[in-house]
Amino acid sequence: MTYNLLALTTDPAKRIVKFSLSQEIQAELTGFIQNQEIQFNQMSQTEIPFDGKYKPDPGEALVINSYDDIDGLTNAVQNPLGVPEIDPNPEVFDSIKALFTGRVNPDGTVTVFIQGFDKRKIISTNGLSIFHSENVYKKIEGIGLTIDSKIIAVLKGDILKFFSFHLLRQIFDLSAYYLEATDADINEFALLPAISVTDLPALIEISDSWIRRKFSLIQQSQILESVPMNDIKAVAAEFNIPLATSTVDGIEKIVLPTIKADLKTILRFLDEDYYKSPLSKTQFVTNSKRIV
Repeated sequence: MTYNLLALTTDPAKRIVKFSLSQEIQAELTGFIQNQEIQFNQMSQTEIPFDGKYKPDPGEALVINSYDDIDGLTNAVQNPLGVPEIDPNPEVFDSIKALFTGRVNPDGTVTVFIQGFDKRKIISTNGLSIFHSENVYKKIEGIGLTIDSKIIAVLKGDILKFFSFHLLRQIFDLSAYYLEATDADINEFALLPAISVTDLPALIEISDSWIRRKFSLIQQSQILESVPMNDIKAVAAEFNIPLATSTVDGIEKIVLPTIKADLKTILRFLDEDYYKSPLSKTQFVTNSKRIV
């Protein structure tokens, strides 16, 4: 059995493309992925149904049953001859969201192995790229990429297993699979060290489905635990986000507004829906979480 190397892109016209590999590289890729599968299985012995709230511990994996493979990864693994080859140019490589490969199992089901991808894995033709071989460094003639050393998700049939919601959300839209925050979850959010709520009943009262989903997403990302308050304030100022804070017992906290429109602005910001164009420096709001 040999594995093909495929990519999921942001290009609607060529959502999935494949890499033409030499026989030697394809054989090496197969062994490479098989070892990663063993590691993935060892790290995912306990399966936890995904609800958008639970954060897995070591040895645990999140699982979505009845996952809808709308991107067609399973079909691409089954029918690689029908997948167009990738154009070897930087613009196309920039559009890659994930790498994947897989196999058809003896029972007819398909197992897909998924890796994350970002621009740091592209070996560009810009500048001078070299690699070490036979005691000297040689020039890399064409565009290339680095295949990661780990699998971030496995799709077998309609069962999707993964460790990090934050990483997988950059590849797939999982909004249909996580639960909205309950009143108790909002109360838990209000108790976070970085958050201050002056009127919890009012906050719960204005929390519609969109707000409750954002509460769940922000808690899943753990951004309030991992990003220092000074950094949050600096980025908010850059995007002109009206971020009010207060200091309680020496700890600076974000004050959540109880006006719905203002609350949505803050939650959209904390869920990282804002970005700046690198060329025009224009600020945008986006639903994509793909790392660039």
